[in-house]
Amino acid sequence: MLALAVTLAAGLAATDSVAGRSIDQWAHRTWTAQEGAPTEIRSLAQTRDGYLWLGTASGLVRFDGVRFVPFAPRGTDAVPAIGVSSLLAANDGTLWIVWETGAASHLVAGRLTNYGAADGLGRVYQLAESSRGDLVAGTSSGVVQFVRGGWSDVRSAWGFTGAQARAVWFDREDALWVETESRMLYRPARETRFVDPGLPLIRIATQADFAQSKDGTIWMAELARSAHVLRRVGDNRPETEVAVGAWALLVDRKGSLWIGSRGDGLRRVRDPSRIAGRRIAQFGPEAEQYTERDGLLSNVITDLLEDREGSIWVASSRGLERFREGSLIPYSTRGGLRARAVFASRDSSVWISAYAVQQLTRIGPRGRDDLYEPPCWCSRMVEDSAGAIWGFGDTALVRFDGLKPTRFPLRGGPLRAITAIAIDRSGTVWLADQALGLTRVIGNRLDPVISAKEIGHTNALFADERDRIWMAGEGKVTRYDHGKVTSFGSAEGVEPGQISDFYVDRADHLLAVGAGGIHRFENGRFRTLTRRQALPGTAALGITEDDSGAWWVATRVGLLRLAKGELDSAFADSTHTLSYRIFDRLDGLPGALAMSGVPMLTRSADGKIWVAADEGAASVDPREISDDDVPLHVLVETVRIDGTELAPADVAEVPAGTNNLEIDYTATTLAMAERVRFRYRLEGVDRAWQNVGNRRRAYYTDLGPGSYRFRVAVSTGDGRWVDSPDVWSFRILPAWYQSGWFIALAIVLIGGIGGALAAFVQRRRYRRSQAELEHQYEAVMAERARIADDLHDTLLQGFTGVNLQLIAAELSIRSQSDDAGVALARVQRLTEDSLREARERVWEMRDAALTSGDLATALETIARDRTASMAIEVVVTSAGSRRRLPPTLEDAAFRIGREAIVNAIRHAQAGRIEIHLEFRPTSLSLEVRDDGRGLNPQEVADARNRGHFGLTGIQNRASLLGGRCDVRPRPGRGTVVSLELPITQVQSVPLSRDAARRSAT
Repeated sequence: MLALAVTLAAGLAATDSVAGRSIDQWAHRTWTAQEGAPTEIRSLAQTRDGYLWLGTASGLVRFDGVRFVPFAPRGTDAVPAIGVSSLLAANDGTLWIVWETGAASHLVAGRLTNYGAADGLGRVYQLAESSRGDLVAGTSSGVVQFVRGGWSDVRSAWGFTGAQARAVWFDREDALWVETESRMLYRPARETRFVDPGLPLIRIATQADFAQSKDGTIWMAELARSAHVLRRVGDNRPETEVAVGAWALLVDRKGSLWIGSRGDGLRRVRDPSRIAGRRIAQFGPEAEQYTERDGLLSNVITDLLEDREGSIWVASSRGLERFREGSLIPYSTRGGLRARAVFASRDSSVWISAYAVQQLTRIGPRGRDDLYEPPCWCSRMVEDSAGAIWGFGDTALVRFDGLKPTRFPLRGGPLRAITAIAIDRSGTVWLADQALGLTRVIGNRLDPVISAKEIGHTNALFADERDRIWMAGEGKVTRYDHGKVTSFGSAEGVEPGQISDFYVDRADHLLAVGAGGIHRFENGRFRTLTRRQALPGTAALGITEDDSGAWWVATRVGLLRLAKGELDSAFADSTHTLSYRIFDRLDGLPGALAMSGVPMLTRSADGKIWVAADEGAASVDPREISDDDVPLHVLVETVRIDGTELAPADVAEVPAGTNNLEIDYTATTLAMAERVRFRYRLEGVDRAWQNVGNRRRAYYTDLGPGSYRFRVAVSTGDGRWVDSPDVWSFRILPAWYQSGWFIALAIVLIGGIGGALAAFVQRRRYRRSQAELEHQYEAVMAERARIADDLHDTLLQGFTGVNLQLIAAELSIRSQSDDAGVALARVQRLTEDSLREARERVWEMRDAALTSGDLATALETIARDRTASMAIEVVVTSAGSRRRLPPTLEDAAFRIGREAIVNAIRHAQAGRIEIHLEFRPTSLSLEVRDDGRGLNPQEVADARNRGHFGLTGIQNRASLLGGRCDVRPRPGRGTVVSLELPITQVQSVPLSRDAARRSAT
């Protein structure tokens, strides 16, 4: 426990130091071979475009925060060796590479330029560049300078006295420091000659590393000795060193000195000026230690780098690591992986407890911590008006007297399990117990108020400014108002699920948070944000408001910050979608947040926000949160044209016939790369942005010839999108068959052929129509001849008989009146028989339209002939197996359809007539629809009473054939005549002459 106390004290006291938090309060992330990272990393560099470059034993690798991409030369570029010795990011944004063979290369826009012995270089150990752009190389033969594209030997001109230059480095004043085979030399800024400050080296095994403190002190990593200070000529100050086998050095932007050792992990001196003139022991407390025991991948560190966003990168043989000062400052407490509760008292102290751990950590106003062991686990704590702290656990009530926890004696009960606690303004303690329900503590006595059965399980209690007690349950809130009990459930707006806590905002709104989200009490009921407005994961595990009015909400995905007024806007407008910023493990959140039923979010009196996770607690000062955008450098990296990889700068025209186009893009924000989301758009193809999440490749197939622009936009998850200025414009060339001349020729040829074909078809149609007209004419004439014969044989003969009978009747009338009556009766019967036979002859006549075509053709012919001079549109459609039908059925359907068409033309005032036939295996369906004025019910009744064929005859004709015909008037919207006739019935039961007679009537 003492060791833990010392560790916490050291870590918390760090918040008052010049350099900020301790290493273990930085967010730490590792990449190993399992995540695709290379091993045996020897050197790190970051170029101006934001890429992190890794020089490894197996080659050069580029990293954008998510993907490790091995470098592959383009075209005829040759790589002098596989392994990389060291890297240098030049001021102009390019990259210099020193290979394990001692050759050097310059990487510009993806292309390599190689330098070696033939260019005046010996074996290169290291490269360095001054702020003015002077580039030098430390080689096996001394110092050389890169001048006007070539290497120049400057040993003599600069007075270099060493045989080798094992390491070279420029300080902030542009003084050049060189490690020779035996000592250190430097050439002061604005001078031309090296000087010897008298700094012999113990043993030269490999090259050294350098760093410069804010006060100008030069540090050197000497593996065989330590990390120590270099003195200039005339500097007689005592030496300062950290006794560890140093290999890599870094002074970050806050002035801390980082030391990477060859076996002892990381060392960090937060303020090097505080150890000036002292020798720090290998494990001295003046230098923080971070080793494999703390989560470091390897104690053997090969390089250190601070990127442009302030993250510290550590390279080793086992992979890559990042240390980042997140917005949250984590604090580890005992308990391992388990839920934690947090409570802030009025003196700015914060109390942290871990689930089922009988220990409390108190972080005081000055950052110091104290550990307490109460008689129980205190899951919730409250403070009364006198400043006394109260807590509970199981059946025990705990009071802190002078910060000393003691069990508070209680009479009455018995208690079964206390689940919540609150204190009203008068100082009365209220408890929720599974046996006694809502109970208040009067003196030392328990006074039950509401039974446990009535309020159910209670997760939290809250006393408002009017001393009303609010109780949170499962999908229910209960209020006790000085003897009156009111329950609020789903009918009053409370969502199902556990309600875990209450909060009152500055406008005196009561908020209840839980599994269903955020509820706000208004006008006697609760309102809940809609699902579309809701927080990620819906549940709100805790809520508080900072001094600026911004809201902080604990959710399963992390801690959210909502700008001032954001909640009010969401409750006022159900279409308003919440915007927020997420703080999670990348920002220092120690673990995960989950629904635990304990308070996990609070604001301390000094304005900080505290959150408790399953690995510890963390604080954030809202005043130090910047809303500035994370620096994003969006790049279009490579394009693949049918599998061939090219640089976008090299591709302005894409060959004709390209089938597959792939475009790789990225955003180089190394601190927040995991949160980056992309959307892209290919102008000329995509009408809108394509949201693709974290995917970094676009795919297009079979693009036509033309000009295109590819654009990318990125977001870090806060709803704001940054459009890339890096736009790739290109043109796809047309194939020979897509060229203008070919298209013009094709149009001419197609037009000519089409014209000839159209003329041929038109002529053929004309001949066919002429033949059809001749055939129809012959059929009509033949039918007229038959009718003439029938009329001669029937009507003429019949009426001749009628005439004779009338003569006989006339004679009989004169002589015998009785005989006249009989004769007249005979005349009546003869007349009826003649008319009946005439009707039968007429009925047997088939329309000429049916003799030359099927039913659909006949109906279309009738409709188009009758509407030839009218502005009426005719549409004929059919479905099923279109075929000729039995004559009786076909003739009946035709006559009904014709009647419907004629009625629509004469009476409906229609602008469109639709005829639809459906040929089914056993039935025929016909519909004639018009969009005219439609019949009203009175007109239908009058027509039926008058016996008009238009309504009664067609329905009788259909029923005689075993089918049905419906007339559906739609006043103001037209009429539908629907006919359904069975085919099998017509075939098996022929119409009788009597049925035909009745149908023709």
